[in-house]
Amino acid sequence: MIEIPLRKSEHGAVRIASSSLWESLGSIGLLASHRGLGPWPYVNWAKNARRSLNRSNMVVPGWLLYLCSACGGTLPSFLSAVPFSTKGDLEEEIELLRAVSPTRVRAELEQWFPQGIPAEVAPLHSDPGAAVAELCAFLPQYWRAALAPFAAPLRAATEEEILLRARVLATQGQEKLFDSLHGRLTWRDDLLRLDVGTLRVTVPDVSRLVIVPLLFGRGASFFTAAPDGTAALSYQAKGAAVLVGEAPPDRRSDVPSRGDRLEILLGRSRAGVVRGLVAPTTTSALAATLGLAPSTVSEHLTSLVAAGLVQRRRAGMRVLYELDGSGAALLEYLDNRHSVLADRRQGLSGGSGRSTVTVPDRHR
Repeated sequence: MIEIPLRKSEHGAVRIASSSLWESLGSIGLLASHRGLGPWPYVNWAKNARRSLNRSNMVVPGWLLYLCSACGGTLPSFLSAVPFSTKGDLEEEIELLRAVSPTRVRAELEQWFPQGIPAEVAPLHSDPGAAVAELCAFLPQYWRAALAPFAAPLRAATEEEILLRARVLATQGQEKLFDSLHGRLTWRDDLLRLDVGTLRVTVPDVSRLVIVPLLFGRGASFFTAAPDGTAALSYQAKGAAVLVGEAPPDRRSDVPSRGDRLEILLGRSRAGVVRGLVAPTTTSALAATLGLAPSTVSEHLTSLVAAGLVQRRRAGMRVLYELDGSGAALLEYLDNRHSVLADRRQGLSGGSGRSTVTVPDRHR
C-alpha cells in the first residue's frame, strides 16, 4: 500500500498527463504476465507485438521481466519519472530515466526485496548504470516494434481520456476525479491510497499530484515521486478497445495515396472521414476507427457539414454524422475502393460488412 497525504487544495495541485514510457512499461508487464494469449482487448495487440519482437530478434531485459511478474504489476519508482505534459515524449522521458542515480536504484531494490536481492535482479543491483543504459537503448526499439503500429489510435484514445478527466477535475473537483477512477485508488481522510500488494510506503510532503492514464494499465499501478514534492500515479484508462482490431494505417501524413482520386481532392485524413460516414456514426467512434484525434475528426466534420456533404443529428445522448445526398454522390463518383450505394444499403439493413472498432461517444 502506498499512502500519499493529499488535502483538498488550490487549483493546479492535481493534473493529468500522458506518458509513453509508462505505457511501454505497462505493455511489457502485460506481455510478461500473459505468456500465451493476452486478455481482451489486448489479444490482437499481444499477438502482433510478439511477432514483431521475434522478427526483430529483440529480447526484453530479464531483470525487467522478473520485476514485472514478481511485483504484481507495479515497478520500483526509479523506472518511471514524473511526466510533465500531455504529449508523452518518449525520448525526453528516457533521458530522465538515464539520469537516475545508481544509489537510488540500489536503495529501492533493497526496499522492495528486504529478504535479499533475487538472482534475476542481481545484474541491476550490482551495476545499475549498465542495466539502465541497456533499458534506455531497448525502449525506443521496443516502441517501434510493439506500439508504433498502434500509435495513432493509442494517441486518440489517450487524448480523449485526458479531456474527459480534466473536465471532471475542473467542474467537480479532485474528490470526484479520484472517485471516478475506481480500481486500486482510494481517497479518504485526506489520504490517497494506492493498493500495490504487500509493499508499504508513506510518501511525505506531496504538494502536487500527476494522474497518468494508461491504456496498458490493466493490473499495473505505477507510482513515483520527485524531490520537488510532485508525485505521479497511474490508473487504467478507458478506450483500450481501440487495440481490438488490426493496426490501422498511419494517417498523420495527409499525402494522398497514388491514384486515389478522393484523397487527391480532399486530403488523406478527410477522405477517410468521408469513407467512414456511409453509415451513421459518432465523432469518437470514427476517430478510433481511423486512428485520428477526436479534435481532428471534429474539425473535418464541421467543414463537411458546412459544405453540405454531411448531415448531423442527435439520437438520444449521442450526436450522429452521416453522408448527405451530395456526399454520397461525391463518394460514389470518386471512390476507387467500393460502391458507396451498396454500403449504404447494407448499413441500413444492419450489416455494412466492414470491420470497425467503436467506443462510447463522450462528445455531446
